[in-house]
Amino acid sequence: MKHLISARSSVCILALSFLIMPRGSHAQVQSDYSIVKSFESKYNDIKASIGQATTIQDCAAINANIDDMEKEFAADTTLLNNALYPDKYDAWIGELRVELRLAQDKLGIIESQVSRITDLEEQVRTLSGRIDSITNENNKLIASLNVMSSAMTRNNKMIDSLKDIVARLRRGLRARDEAILAMTDSLFVQYGTNIAGLSEQQKKMLIGKIQSYNVVANIKTSAEQNLKFLESTQLSSKDILSIVKDQRRFSSYWKGLGPKLSSLYTGGKEREKEVGSVDTVISEWGTKADSALWTTLNDEFSSKQISVKLFHNADEFVSNLNDYLDQQGGDAKASDAEKNDRLNHFLNDIWNPSIGSQVLPAMVDDGIITKDQQNQIQVKLATWEASSKPSYVLFYAAIVIVIVAVVIIVLYRRRKRPARPKPNIQM
Repeated sequence: MKHLISARSSVCILALSFLIMPRGSHAQVQSDYSIVKSFESKYNDIKASIGQATTIQDCAAINANIDDMEKEFAADTTLLNNALYPDKYDAWIGELRVELRLAQDKLGIIESQVSRITDLEEQVRTLSGRIDSITNENNKLIASLNVMSSAMTRNNKMIDSLKDIVARLRRGLRARDEAILAMTDSLFVQYGTNIAGLSEQQKKMLIGKIQSYNVVANIKTSAEQNLKFLESTQLSSKDILSIVKDQRRFSSYWKGLGPKLSSLYTGGKEREKEVGSVDTVISEWGTKADSALWTTLNDEFSSKQISVKLFHNADEFVSNLNDYLDQQGGDAKASDAEKNDRLNHFLNDIWNPSIGSQVLPAMVDDGIITKDQQNQIQVKLATWEASSKPSYVLFYAAIVIVIVAVVIIVLYRRRKRPARPKPNIQM
């Protein structure tokens, strides 16, 4: 009560000062007046919320609000000390913290619990701001990418700039995906794993935070930005494999989060519709990423004049590549020199720099193909390599093998032959 009287007196003094001061100072006095009024209003709001707190989340939210209030008015300490005289700015903040502690004690809430959830809430706020910043930057990069892609020439400087934008946007998309997943985790972990078992008040509070931090909209935006990226530029198979991996991880996370949101949104048709729209976008992202992967790999083969039949999925990719390797290794009409030229072209232009060294291992790691399928392809290639060696090389190799075998047999027989006994000569 003392604080309220002090605040009202300070407001009256500031108002009176506004009337008697020169016109040039009116703006400053009005600014000071609004600061004091804002401080008083937030103080009263927080004090009222302390009296209404019933859960750990309530207390943690209040604790975070006190922290925010203290930061917001830290630069105005001198003004507030004068306005609140004989009280001090720090005393008002301290009183809120004491009242919150007393409320926690009544509710049987341990301070460490509140501190942990407050830290999580602060992390959520920080990540939310970072997500907004990355989103804006990514949108600018996507716009630049569209402009440069449509005006693409063989100008090396422009090509380098385009590559730089693609790399920066790729990093930005991944950073945003990671930030939104981390923010959502920090938000939900405050309420434990049993979302269905929350009280109605806790559910309402969680829904309010989900809405406040645009969780569903941010997840949808992440998927949409990744889609735009796929549609805006030509990427290497290595880049697209990375996108496929990111999409599968993101999709797996959403499969766990979506049902939780649906259980919270029971009865809210608009919110349920919003959750459903995320399912659609993430699914489309996955379909486009898979399609882009097979299209890019087909283009890589055709651009190198390697006639692997078109494939549209993992099984067709393995089958058609194996067929190609079989055809090349079993081509009886081609000369040894021709076979060798084809093999060197395949190894040097596509297998060693891309397919064998990067694409296949990444496909196995991501579960797109199996290790057995990778081994099948490698065996087929080894067979082709063996068949492409000139016949005279095989002839001389056979001679060497025969000579080595003969030497081994001779040495073996000598070792097995019994030693002759020495003659017994009598004198």
